[in-house]
Amino acid sequence: MALAPRVIVVGAGPTGLALAAELAEAGIECHVLEKRSRRAELSRAFTMEPRTMELLDLRGRAHGLLEHGRPCPNPPVGDGTYLDYGLLDTPFPFSLIIPQHRTEGVLQEAAERAGAVIRPGVEVVALRQDDTGVEVDVRGPDGTTTSERADYLVGCDGVNSTVRAAVGVDFDGWNYDDSVIMGDCRLRNPPSPPAYARITRRGMVAVFPFRDDTYRVIVFDHEKMKLPADLPLSLEDLRESCTAILGVDVEPHDPVWLSRFRSSQRHAKRYRVGRVLLAGDAAHTHIPSGGQGLQTGIQDAINLGWKLRAEIEGWAPPGLLDSYEAERYPIAAETLRKTDLSFRFETSNGVGARLVRWVVTKLVRVKALQRLNLAHLAGLTLSYPRGDGGAWAGRRVPDRPVVGGRLHECFRDGRFVLIGASAGEWSDRVREAQLVEPIARRCPAVVLVRPDGYVAWAGPEAGPELADALRRWCGEPARRYASRDV
Repeated sequence: MALAPRVIVVGAGPTGLALAAELAEAGIECHVLEKRSRRAELSRAFTMEPRTMELLDLRGRAHGLLEHGRPCPNPPVGDGTYLDYGLLDTPFPFSLIIPQHRTEGVLQEAAERAGAVIRPGVEVVALRQDDTGVEVDVRGPDGTTTSERADYLVGCDGVNSTVRAAVGVDFDGWNYDDSVIMGDCRLRNPPSPPAYARITRRGMVAVFPFRDDTYRVIVFDHEKMKLPADLPLSLEDLRESCTAILGVDVEPHDPVWLSRFRSSQRHAKRYRVGRVLLAGDAAHTHIPSGGQGLQTGIQDAINLGWKLRAEIEGWAPPGLLDSYEAERYPIAAETLRKTDLSFRFETSNGVGARLVRWVVTKLVRVKALQRLNLAHLAGLTLSYPRGDGGAWAGRRVPDRPVVGGRLHECFRDGRFVLIGASAGEWSDRVREAQLVEPIARRCPAVVLVRPDGYVAWAGPEAGPELADALRRWCGEPARRYASRDV
């Protein structure tokens, strides 16, 4: 029988499973409670962007996704224009096309292999907390209700989060009026190239191939966007819209699922209430443009995982767990803003909107402009506040060769990585690495990198400032920490 968990994660979607894998691999007892009795094949999220792949690669999980996904290095913009992910400095120069249920399968396997306990058919019906932990009432598959307790609880239970409601956090925002058509099916007459998009006055169709020869088909049909989202979508409806916009019948058949959906833009007021935290769609939800919801949720999990570990192991410096909300809230707010603009750009049908789309498709062919926009889409420009860490603090650290391998491989055990200096008394929490080539031009010689691959501190040499940074991020040295517990 599994030990009582130190952390209960509610929700076995990508965010909850990624967090469970983070915690379990760090030796933290973790249970994942999932209301569903089995994983659904209907999944709106279908892409993994380069930065998310990099973060999962830090823990050695990217390979499993590559086995089930199909790299798309040149996703379509429309009107014969394609993006070139090869312009980016990343080991993953593509958008990985992968159904969400496949992503969940890979993350669940990683979590269970590390020791996390996944419990399907278990629903949280109430929770209470005090200064030492969180108690939840859960209803099991047999209908009986029991109480369980953990040090912390993380709500990753989606837009209609029970956890968020239980702690009284507002979820402000709005619903869009327009409905969008989406589905996975086979095509007898697929477009060429297989990843294809076309924009006309009638609307837009985008087609993306999965590895199993099914296709994700996304349709913005201006003649049907006012239809109710709960109106059933037939294969003939999909076919008619695609033919009208593409000008050719792609002959969809054998649908896995078909749906109309109406998106919303909502953001939780807080991500932490005492020992209860929110992540993923429970904290923020928006339209699925560019698959940014999935990216943001998994990135929440990677940011939160090592901070929860530090709290539970007892070495976290003051304010570390609070920095989860301080860092991730602005990222989600900016993502909400950008996806809203993207949706309006994609669905507006006035003369002005069509002119803007035409201009954008021309400008994107300029490599310098495309590289900048792609870096944003791929998540490579996301950064956190600098604090006292210098000009390089908060930046993403790209993968580089190091003595003995790659820099990203140095993060496999979830520790900090110190480049160009000795970790000394912090060696239990900090791994040392020596670069073969610089991180970037003018980057300082000594760099302390957080377990999530962002710079904590950088300076020209080891000295008192490095010691201060180690204490600020990693807590007291191991010797002093051990003597304090005696």
